Amino acid sequence: EGRKRRLKFGIKQKLLIYFLMVAIIPLVGVTIYSTLSLNQSYENDRIDQLFATGVNKAEYIEGWFFERKGDTNLLSKSSAFTQYAAIAGDPSHPDNIEAIDRLEYEMNNMIEVYGTYSEMYFVNTSGIIVAQSVQAGWTSVLQKGDDESADETISDPASHSIDVDYTFLNDFHIGEGGEIQILSSSVVHDEGSSYAGIIAFHIDTTTIHGIMHETEGLGVSGETYLINADLLWLTTSKFDYYTTETGKYVTIEGTLMIEAISTTGIVESLAAQANVRKRSNADYRGIAVMGSYHYLQINDDGRPWILVAEIDVSEALSVPNNLMTVSIWIVVIIAIIVAILGYVIAKRFTDPIIRLNTTAKKVAEGDLTKDKTDGKERKGNDEIAVLTRSFTTMTDNIRDIITSSQSASINVSNIATELAASSSEVNAAAEEIASTTQ
Repeated sequence: EGRKRRLKFGIKQKLLIYFLMVAIIPLVGVTIYSTLSLNQSYENDRIDQLFATGVNKAEYIEGWFFERKGDTNLLSKSSAFTQYAAIAGDPSHPDNIEAIDRLEYEMNNMIEVYGTYSEMYFVNTSGIIVAQSVQAGWTSVLQKGDDESADETISDPASHSIDVDYTFLNDFHIGEGGEIQILSSSVVHDEGSSYAGIIAFHIDTTTIHGIMHETEGLGVSGETYLINADLLWLTTSKFDYYTTETGKYVTIEGTLMIEAISTTGIVESLAAQANVRKRSNADYRGIAVMGSYHYLQINDDGRPWILVAEIDVSEALSVPNNLMTVSIWIVVIIAIIVAILGYVIAKRFTDPIIRLNTTAKKVAEGDLTKDKTDGKERKGNDEIAVLTRSFTTMTDNIRDIITSSQSASINVSNIATELAASSSEVNAAAEEIASTTQ
């Protein structure tokens, strides 16, 4: 009985395994290869998209600040400044007040027309503010008469006073009033090409924050932001990590020039002084992100910025990951179907063999009784069906031979009995004759 169970289980198991190997292994191999290829292709596409986004924004920012320097240089060479700058810078000149009014008129007009400047002021050759214009709603910490000669915004251009085209853009910094500032300044010369002073523009960076917060094509988790050489935020994060999750700041603007960020991609870009792509690294929230990190040299302080374009890896690869999940389910379903079909087919092949084996055992043990399962014999002309019918025929023939032998044996026994009876009668007759003759 134990051997019967092993034979039955072994044959079906082997056939089932063969079916699964033939059907599932190629399918699994193709699925794995296709999924990995798709994942790699999609990953490359996403990192290229991030890089392109970073390049576009980097070029925009570079061009935007170049325009701001151009505006500063343009005003410094305007007829109003070349005519009145020197006079405005000389308090003893009889037309000093008129000259100051003329310069402030030009600056006010430019602030209103361009809308990208919070404040403009002009300092004379001694670094004293003599003319000033402020955007409506902006509170300046500067005023006329302040000495700004030590401020880099003034001191750097002053050191290049003979260069009529020199314009300086400093780095983001915290101003005297605690506000984040970035200024451009340009040397001013009079009509005789003599150094007359310096004009400075306080740039409103609302546009830069706006362009950084544009995340079209970056999904839900994608964002772009600027980091300076000290690893400090220059533009705000789109998430509430620093306000809600950590509670370190009341407003997200509080992180600017205060909160440091030293993720792998940013640090590598600064160290290499080049653009860097990362397929996966943890961001400031500790979440795995795919990122593109662009090394920018825009200001004249020699201090680089890093433009970061990132998206969560889980979102970036959601399509191939979802496809992988679907593929796994498909393989599982196919495996179940193949297993069921394999079991049915294996059972169809093994059941006749098992019945034949059972019959052979019974015959070997001398049991030649008619098998009640003969009616279930496999029909057809395949090898198993032919073998089953042949074995049944052989068993029937053996049974007939034995039956015939048994009949013949019975007949011989009957004849022998009759002969024995006849012999007894002969003996009795002989004894009777013998006794008579005496």
